[in-house]
Amino acid sequence: MPRKLVFGFYSSWARYRNGRGKCMVSDINPHLCTHLIYAFGQLEHGSGIGSVARPDESERDTMLQFNDLRNQNRNLKTLISFGGAHDGGPTFSSIAASSQLRSTFARNVRIFCATYGFNGVDIDWEFPLSYDLKNFVQLLSTLSSELHGHGLLLTASVGVNREYEVAGIARHVDYILLMTYDYNGSWDSSTGHNAPLSWGQVESEYQRKLNVKESVKYWVRGGAPRSKLIVGLAAYGRTFTLSYSGSRGTRADARGAGREGPYTKEAGILAYYEVKDAFGSDRIWDSEQCVPYALSGDQWVSYDDPQSIRLKCEYIQSEGLGGAMMWSIDQDEFQKGFTLLQTVADCL
Repeated sequence: MPRKLVFGFYSSWARYRNGRGKCMVSDINPHLCTHLIYAFGQLEHGSGIGSVARPDESERDTMLQFNDLRNQNRNLKTLISFGGAHDGGPTFSSIAASSQLRSTFARNVRIFCATYGFNGVDIDWEFPLSYDLKNFVQLLSTLSSELHGHGLLLTASVGVNREYEVAGIARHVDYILLMTYDYNGSWDSSTGHNAPLSWGQVESEYQRKLNVKESVKYWVRGGAPRSKLIVGLAAYGRTFTLSYSGSRGTRADARGAGREGPYTKEAGILAYYEVKDAFGSDRIWDSEQCVPYALSGDQWVSYDDPQSIRLKCEYIQSEGLGGAMMWSIDQDEFQKGFTLLQTVADCL
C-alpha cells in the first residue's frame, strides 16, 4: 500500500502544563509524522487586522526549536496554524470579505513562514458563518497564489458539522484536514461519542450523520479529491457528568461536563493519558460505533484507543484517503512514546 500522510498538531501551551502533563518540543518524536503543525500563530485584531502578531521571545524560541525537528527527519514538513476554537472568527470574517485585506494577510503569513522557517500554513477557521463561505474560498485562493508561488504548503482545517463550498476549498489547498471529532460533548444533554467511526442503532436520524464515515462521504460527494482528505483523530476524550450514576452507553442523561483533568484543566475534556489515569482498565467497547467509552461513578468518557485508531486507519486505507491528522500529539501518551501516534505510524 502507498504510504499515507500523518499530520500532528502540537498545542504550544502544552509546555506550560504541570508535572507529567508538560510536553516540550524536545519530547516530540519527529519520525512519527510526515507533517507537524504548530498551534497557533496569533492574528492581529482591531486596527492591525490582516497582520500577524510578532511572537514574544519564548514563543519565537519554541517555534525555532520546533522547526529544527527537521534536522532529525529530513523528510518532515512543518506548518504554522492560524485560528483555532478561540481565535480568528470575526477577524477571519473581516479579512476574507476584503480583497485588500486578503492580499495583506497572505503576504504577512508568507513573510512569517520565511522569518521563522515554516514550510507552510494551516488555516483553522472553525466557525465560518453562512455568509462567510464564499469569502472563505476567496481567502484560500489568495493564500494559494501567494504561498504556492513561494513553494509553501497550504492546508485548511475544517469542521464537520457545517456546510462548505467543498469544491472551491479543494481547488486551492494542498490538503483538507477534517476535524472528525467533537461530534458530541458536554453541550449535549446526553452522552455521545467524541469521534465515532460509524453510527449506532440508538442514534436519531440527525445523530447518524455525526461520525467519521458520514463526514468523509459529504466531502467526497462535494467534489474533494480523496487524496486531499486527511481524517482527524482525537488524542483526547469528551467527558460528561451523568444525571444518574451507573448509566451506561450513549444517550444516557447527562447534567454537564465531566470534571477537569489535573493537567489539561478543562471541564469536559481529558487527554488520553488522563483518561487512562482516571478510568484505568474500566473500558467498554461500542461495536457499532467502533470506539471505546468508560465510566466511573458519575463520570462518563468517550475516547479513542489503539483499537479504534487502527480501525480508522484501516478505513483511511480502504477509502484511498490522503492520511490522518491528530489533535493533539501532546495529549497522547507522549510520556510512553506516543501510544496513539505510534499506532497511526505503524498502520499508515
